[in-house]
Amino acid sequence: PFLQFTSFLGPNGEIVRVQALFDEGAMTSVMCKSVFERIKHRLGNWGPSTKRLRMANGAVVQSEAVWKGEVIIGGIKAQGEFKVLQSGGGWKFLFGKPLLHAFKAVHDYEVDEVRVSGTGGTRTLYN
Repeated sequence: PFLQFTSFLGPNGEIVRVQALFDEGAMTSVMCKSVFERIKHRLGNWGPSTKRLRMANGAVVQSEAVWKGEVIIGGIKAQGEFKVLQSGGGWKFLFGKPLLHAFKAVHDYEVDEVRVSGTGGTRTLYN
């Protein structure tokens, strides 16, 4: 798995860091509920979600919240959002297709690097 610390900018300029698992198969970005409950007071910009998400195993799960704002990875910034649901401990944050797209991410599987672009330029992330 490709793991990278991802930061979310809170309303007062506070930066909240979470370890992200890059998942090119995830149609949305998702934070684990247990992680979200510990940091939501620092995030701001979140509200209830009415979206139901289909998991890889076919189960449909109600997302509990949605956050929108500035995401930072490797010093590069982009606007993004994520949903919240319980992961069961499998991951803290899934960096899914919408965020991969927002960062114009390109994964070089041969050397296991991801190039991201956004506000602040372009950077190569190493696993």
